[in-house]
Amino acid sequence: MKLDGKQSLTIDPSLGHFKYERDISRDPRYNQPQKPGDTPTRFMVRKLGHAYELYPIFALTGLWFVMFCYVIYYSFSKMEVWLDRSKSTAPWDWERIRENYYKKPTLLFDKEGVSHQRLEILEVLQDNMIAAAKARGTR
Repeated sequence: MKLDGKQSLTIDPSLGHFKYERDISRDPRYNQPQKPGDTPTRFMVRKLGHAYELYPIFALTGLWFVMFCYVIYYSFSKMEVWLDRSKSTAPWDWERIRENYYKKPTLLFDKEGVSHQRLEILEVLQDNMIAAAKARGTR
């Protein structure tokens, strides 16, 4: 399809000169199909049928991204990260974590659930420490 309009500058079509034309593959006014490699997606995947050596790179990139997302999720599920600033006490404050401290992730792999058990002695000690701090007026 030729575009209407006359070119203001014409170049001698003899040998050694490029023939310049307007690229209409991304112009929505024309219903021409896009050229291969014209968009970022087509540029990345147009030769995958022939470039088998890129399959492991794409697989490793995908695996890295999945693991990265999992590490981010795991990191933000810990109580040391204080995202919600709507409460005045920190997430690691005993009065705030007393009922769910044993549910927080502490080990990456804990098949037996050893780290997810309540510690009665610790709870009594922490309660006594909180009561003593309130009696002193430091809390």
